[in-house]
Amino acid sequence: MARAYYPLSLEDVEDIEHYRPGGFHPVHLGDIYEGRFKVLHKLGAGGYSTTWLALDTLETRYVALKIVKASETASCAELQTLQRLADIETDHPGRAHIRNLLAYFTIVGPNGKHYCLVTEVAGPILLSLYDAAAPGYARRLRAKTARSIARQVTQALGFLHSMQVGHGGKSYGPELVALDLTVPNILLKLKPMDNWTEKDVYERFGNPRKEVPLTTSKSSSGNSAPRYIVEAAKVPEERFLTEEIFLIDFGVSFPFEAPPRPQDIGVPFMYRPPETIFDSKYDQSSDLWSLGCLLFEIRAGIPLFSRFMGTEDEIIRQWVQMKGKLPDAWWCSWNARSSYFDESGKPLLEGPNGQAMATEYPLDEMISDIGDEDGDMDSEDGSTNERESRASMLELHGTKLAEDEARDMEDLLTKILRWNPEERMPVEQILQHRWIAT
Repeated sequence: MARAYYPLSLEDVEDIEHYRPGGFHPVHLGDIYEGRFKVLHKLGAGGYSTTWLALDTLETRYVALKIVKASETASCAELQTLQRLADIETDHPGRAHIRNLLAYFTIVGPNGKHYCLVTEVAGPILLSLYDAAAPGYARRLRAKTARSIARQVTQALGFLHSMQVGHGGKSYGPELVALDLTVPNILLKLKPMDNWTEKDVYERFGNPRKEVPLTTSKSSSGNSAPRYIVEAAKVPEERFLTEEIFLIDFGVSFPFEAPPRPQDIGVPFMYRPPETIFDSKYDQSSDLWSLGCLLFEIRAGIPLFSRFMGTEDEIIRQWVQMKGKLPDAWWCSWNARSSYFDESGKPLLEGPNGQAMATEYPLDEMISDIGDEDGDMDSEDGSTNERESRASMLELHGTKLAEDEARDMEDLLTKILRWNPEERMPVEQILQHRWIAT
C-alpha cells in the first residue's frame, strides 16, 4: 500500500499511516474527554493504541488514557483482563504490580469507535532508563535493584496465574515507547505526582514536541489525522522514579480455559518458548520460559537471545548453542539444523558457506560475560568514588557479577528454561529461590 503521509522527523511516535478508518483516534493537547479528562502530554504509542497523560479534573489526579485503535476495540483482550482482575479482592503481593483500571469509556471519532482505558500513570520502561544513563554507568540495573524488580515481575505473573490468566506476551505496547512478558512490558512507578502543577509536568516530562503530518498527495487528510503529531514524553529524572514496577500490556492475555490459537501467539521470537514454534502451543507454562528470558535481561541489560535477522532459525540456533540438542521430535523437524550443527548437536566447524555458523555458548558463560558489553570507560566519566556518590539504580560501568550471584542465577534460569513445559520451575518456587528471595 502506498504511503499516505511523508515520514516524520520526530522520534517515538506512532505510525501515522494508521490514521485512517479503523485506525488511531486523532488526539490534540487540551482535548477533554467525558467532561473531565484533560489531555496534557503523550506518554507513548504503538501499533495497538496511543497513550496520553491527562488530568482528571473531577478527582484532581493524573491518569493515563489508553485509546485503542478502532479495529481492535471490539475484541479488546486487555479491557476484558483488567475488568476480570478488578473484580477480585485479594492480598496477593503481585496485585500491586498490575495497574488498576480506574474507568473506561467509548470515543466515537472519524476513524470509528475506540475504547479508552483509564489507568494509573507510570514512568518509563527500563530501556528508556538505560538510554538516559549518566556517564560512568552501565546499561543495566544494580544487582540489588535488578533482583528486586525480578521478584516484582515474578509476583505479578504469579498473581495473573493465580487468577487463571496468562500474560500471552506481546500486544503492541504504548507506554513511553514500550512495545512488547518482555523488558518493554516493565514500567517503573513514579513517585506521587498529584501535587504537581501543569508547569511541573512539562518541566519533568519535557515540553511536547509537535509536527504537522503532510500527505504525499498534497491534499488534506481530512479529519482522520490530527492537526499535529506529538512526540512521546521524555524520561523523568531518576529522583521522580521508584524502584517498584508495573507489568503492562495485556493485549493478548488469555484465560487458561481459552489459550490462544497458534496464529494468535504474539510473543516475539526472542522471548518465545520452543513449544510455540514446534508444537504451535501456548499456555501458562509458556509464560515461564518468557519469564526466564526476562529475568536474564533485567540483570544483564541485554536480551538472553538476540534478534539478529529476527528469524525462527536464528533463535533456535541460539537455544541449541546454550542448551544443546533439541528433543528428538523437534530436532528432526528443524530443517535448518544441518547448516549449524552435526546430528549430535555440536556446532559444525564449517557451515554451507565455508565458515562456522554456530558456537557453543552455555548459560554459565553468558552470565559470566555480563558487563563485557560495557566497553572502555571514558576518562571523563569521573572516579569510582565520585560515581558511587551519585544515587542511581544503574550499575557502575564495568561491574561484574559476584561468583555466588552468578552461580545462583544460573541455577534458577536452568530450572526455568526447560525444553519440557511441564518441567519448568513454577512461579511459587521461583519466588523462593536464592537469587530472587535474597
